[in-house]
Amino acid sequence: MLLEYTCELKYDGASISITYENGKLKRAVTRGDGVQGDDVTNNIKTIKSIPLQLKGNFPDKFDVRGEIILPFAGFEKMNQELIEIGETPYSNPRNTASGSLKLQDSTEVAKRPLDCLLYFLIGNKLPFNSQFEGLETARNWGFKVPKEAKLANNMEEVFQFIDYWDIHRHNLPYETDGVVIKVNNFQHQEELGFTAKSPRWAIAYKFKSEQVATQLNSISYQVGRTGAITPVANLEPVQLAGTVVKRASLHNADQIEKLDIRIGDTVFVEKGGEIIPKIIAVDLTKRPDNSVLTKYITHCPECQTALVRSEGEANHYCPNFYGCPPQIIGRVQHYISGKRWILKDLEAKL
Repeated sequence: MLLEYTCELKYDGASISITYENGKLKRAVTRGDGVQGDDVTNNIKTIKSIPLQLKGNFPDKFDVRGEIILPFAGFEKMNQELIEIGETPYSNPRNTASGSLKLQDSTEVAKRPLDCLLYFLIGNKLPFNSQFEGLETARNWGFKVPKEAKLANNMEEVFQFIDYWDIHRHNLPYETDGVVIKVNNFQHQEELGFTAKSPRWAIAYKFKSEQVATQLNSISYQVGRTGAITPVANLEPVQLAGTVVKRASLHNADQIEKLDIRIGDTVFVEKGGEIIPKIIAVDLTKRPDNSVLTKYITHCPECQTALVRSEGEANHYCPNFYGCPPQIIGRVQHYISGKRWILKDLEAKL
């Protein structure tokens, strides 16, 4: 039996199932626990790449499966706006996309640059007989289907696809963490069937997270709008996943102690699913003989007030609410930012 395979990139986002009836978007549900998800229809309707009305010839009723993702550019812009007002930035696009779908206010969801990439269709009497043909048809109906998907005639071509994207995935505008290989023909899929948890006709290959070694030159401490202190590792610049990394978040004192990070150490930095680089380990074999244990600061780096840390809290805080410059500036920026959104909403309504 000659088998063909559809090779698709594995998108790192929030899975969604959308029902269409007579060409109109009827309902959208998150994957949830695999059995029951959340109804997010109103929020999904605000995403521009999801068609509300299909075009062409389509079945009366069918479902599509897709991944809600947040492109790098949009994610970085959202984080920059948070940093400017002293807020903690989001950790990664995947969690931000997933959290966006659960927001109560659809107008807030509409402000976020979410995207939807379709990868599967389910229904009776679908006008195609294979996965790859289904993707092409869905594109004609108005769905956003990534052009990276490829039809492979044998396993050699499958491995070529994997090898190519293991390198070139860093040039994509969104996060992908692997490749999904599916038996292309629907009849062959039916013959192969399912296990208790997954189809026998599909398998996922996950890329290894890229990491590099570099030197920790110093540790600085940032003060946020709420007074929270964030330690930041200042690194010897190094190329990682297509960008030059100079800094990485150290999160809090517990993380520094857990990794036993010291100035002068050679550290391993990883992006993985994170946009903000993180230090995952220290190369102890290269630790200098004169290495000194890192002691977390006891006073605010901006106003010199003694820091406090409540029981059960991960972060240290500067309690100088009225006299610490970064806190005051951050609150003013936060206030102005809120007013700016109100003005934008008013302008849109007018």
